[in-house]
Amino acid sequence: MHTLFHAVVVLSLILTAVVQGADPLSLTHPQPNQVLQRIGIAPGKGYADVRIVGVLPAEAHQSTWEYRFVILAAEEVLADKELLADKEDLAEQPTKADGASEWTNVIPTLAEETFQLAVRVPAGGWYRLECRCRVDGNLLATGAVEPIGVGEVFVVAGQSYATNCNDEQLKVADRQQRVVAFSFAKPSWAVANDPQPVFDGSDGGSIWPPLGDALAKEFEVPIGFANVAIGGSSSTQWLPEGAMLPRLISVGKALGTFRAVLWQQGESDVLTKNTTAGYVANISKIHETAATAWGVSPPWLLAKSTHHPTVYSDPEGEARIRAGIDTLTKQPAFLPGPDTDTLTGENRGDIHSRRHFTGIGQRRAAEMWLASIRQELLTAKNERGGLRVGMAESDITPPVGFPMAGYYRERLAEGTIDSLKAKAFVFREGDTSAALVICDLIGIATDLSREVRRRASEKTGIPASNIVIAATHSHTAPDYMKELWLYLGKEKQEPLRAKYIEKLLSGPVDAIASAHENAGNFTLSSGAAFETTPVAFNRRFVMRDGSVKTWQALSNPAVVRAAGPIDPRIELLAIRNLDDGTVRGIFSNFALHLDTVGGMRWSADYPFFIERTLRKHYGTDVISLFGTGCCGDINHVDPSTPKRNKAVYIGDSIGTSICRQFTNLTPLKNTRLKVRSQVVELPLEDVTQPEVERAVQIVALANQGGAVEFHDHVTSYKQLILDQFLHRQPYTETFKHISWGLSRSLAGIGKRLPVEVTVMTIGDEVAIVCLPGEVFVDLGLAIKQASPFRTTIIVELSNAVETIYVPHRAAYAGGSYEVTNSVLQAGGGEMLVEAAITLLRQAATSNR
Repeated sequence: MHTLFHAVVVLSLILTAVVQGADPLSLTHPQPNQVLQRIGIAPGKGYADVRIVGVLPAEAHQSTWEYRFVILAAEEVLADKELLADKEDLAEQPTKADGASEWTNVIPTLAEETFQLAVRVPAGGWYRLECRCRVDGNLLATGAVEPIGVGEVFVVAGQSYATNCNDEQLKVADRQQRVVAFSFAKPSWAVANDPQPVFDGSDGGSIWPPLGDALAKEFEVPIGFANVAIGGSSSTQWLPEGAMLPRLISVGKALGTFRAVLWQQGESDVLTKNTTAGYVANISKIHETAATAWGVSPPWLLAKSTHHPTVYSDPEGEARIRAGIDTLTKQPAFLPGPDTDTLTGENRGDIHSRRHFTGIGQRRAAEMWLASIRQELLTAKNERGGLRVGMAESDITPPVGFPMAGYYRERLAEGTIDSLKAKAFVFREGDTSAALVICDLIGIATDLSREVRRRASEKTGIPASNIVIAATHSHTAPDYMKELWLYLGKEKQEPLRAKYIEKLLSGPVDAIASAHENAGNFTLSSGAAFETTPVAFNRRFVMRDGSVKTWQALSNPAVVRAAGPIDPRIELLAIRNLDDGTVRGIFSNFALHLDTVGGMRWSADYPFFIERTLRKHYGTDVISLFGTGCCGDINHVDPSTPKRNKAVYIGDSIGTSICRQFTNLTPLKNTRLKVRSQVVELPLEDVTQPEVERAVQIVALANQGGAVEFHDHVTSYKQLILDQFLHRQPYTETFKHISWGLSRSLAGIGKRLPVEVTVMTIGDEVAIVCLPGEVFVDLGLAIKQASPFRTTIIVELSNAVETIYVPHRAAYAGGSYEVTNSVLQAGGGEMLVEAAITLLRQAATSNR
């Protein structure tokens, strides 16, 4: 059959190329008969983001790439050599098909001689996967691989019961032959008839064909096995210093992703008199080494396989290994497999065969494996104690005529480009719950966060300390702080503005309440993408006189270099449906200032276009939650060119980077939720009465349209904000001179500004760190560097914006705009870093 399939593939490729006048496109991955691991667990549901790899045709660097999948007709896939005796050779006729998807554009990753495509294929099969590239409508090259399937893939490991050391050679009975095995030695895929392709040379029967048949029938997808078991092997022989574990690691890497490791082993450890503790230590080390090498940690199902009546009778030895398996399956990395020790009598070969299971035993062992896989892996669980996630959004767009934020002067909105939203994620596990709501606002006033958190807590029961409200920092969002100050103080204000403040307060609360109510069980995965098109640039520059200046061009001969780095990582947390793997929410996080739109109309800035790209790729119902990373000194202006990237370009670029690298995310198995907060009292700058009096004059002159030096204006505005913070009796009536920066919560607070650092952790993989103010990128990188969590998402502008910028100590020596526009003394940024790292370490320690 497999020779015929290869012939069909080659012929199909050649025929397609000839018919369409294109060159053949040589594909190296996936392979014929390969099954790719799906996302999702419901029967017949889910998908895989399949990696297509091939040889790059000449002149293809500027081409358009497309793919589609063709559903192969059942009669063509079930080809059996005996059945083909009276038929024409399949290689002499094109493969029949039941239907085909539309051609879909895809962005390739190109190297000098190869290309890669990440294409989405639904669960099922068999399929023919086709791809092509064209230039200006003319086909350049086209190719295909068939058959391939998207379903369930398992790595089999252990000793002889898992190999071909059983009595009866079994065949795959599935009508479409949807059960295949991977031979690492060749390497290739073939129908999983016994004997299985294994390393130990055994040539009898196995339990895997009937298990594959049962899995394919129940879950309506193709099944793939990769078997690395070795007869007679003990757990000690599987340790890293031996030859067996490297084979397991190599096979796992070759597969890329798979559902689980099926481990059937233990007899040799009975023979070698291994202890319970010794067995636990060995298997733990084997798992840890493999998971580290793979970069992912799929679950291991451990069968109880300690009984071998034709070799020994050692109930005590068997009990020691069985106890070790019980100990292991209480750990997060392991799950209980079948207890095949219970298969005795007619299920075992006699002393003459020495082949472990009889044909009856092989089939019953397969039934037991099916029950374990169904129970532990492929049945949706809605356990009360598990992590539940809720997602919701609400509209917070102001009306036309409301003041716009961002530029030290009143601007009244003239319309809307795209709506402003409050988007909430709520996490619930047992008695612990947390909410993160991110708003399309320039910043979160402490007055706003306290009122929203109070109301949301009353509505949902989530502790106010576990609720974070953050801003994206859009400059085409409302300047709401004075109106909020008036509203909370029950002062007189315009009805239109008062009505919007009611909307602004209720919007985030409604989003949190809705997310809390609809929280359900999902699968979570995390990781990072990297910007593939440069859109983020450090905006501070070291000058030849030793100073630092913001917003310079490299064409300026006085510029030496950028004064700091960027953070190229796009941190990601994905939320998918349990049953079919459909993406429901994506939390992305990137360090890039939002000020890319301008004008007099409301806009969420580039996060709107990230959402548009993600919804185009994953569905219109996806909730895209974007948190701004530490970007106090990062913006979108490339200093090497006068051209400025626009919001649509930036958002599409970031969204495309996410989509291209989304398959790199790894599932979270441990989803225990923890929330910790710490109040940090940041030292404020001082301001004198003469400085305040001068500031009043400068701000008044600027408001009248007079000529005021920019940094003088910034300094004066900041000094008026500081006046109300520092003094119970301010030197001036602050509300008469400024709009943003007014605060009822912080008025007269004194010399230190109390802010919160909040850390939410999910298992031992994901941490969400929420910081106040506009934080310099170096400070965020320092937290990531010290974080014990693989994915560390840092969201600035959380719960308080009154710090304004948060530079690091060195920036104060260099000076320039961001230092001028910070109310903090030097060292405040480092205090936030220290608090965040302390909370992260506490969370990591408590996970052990």
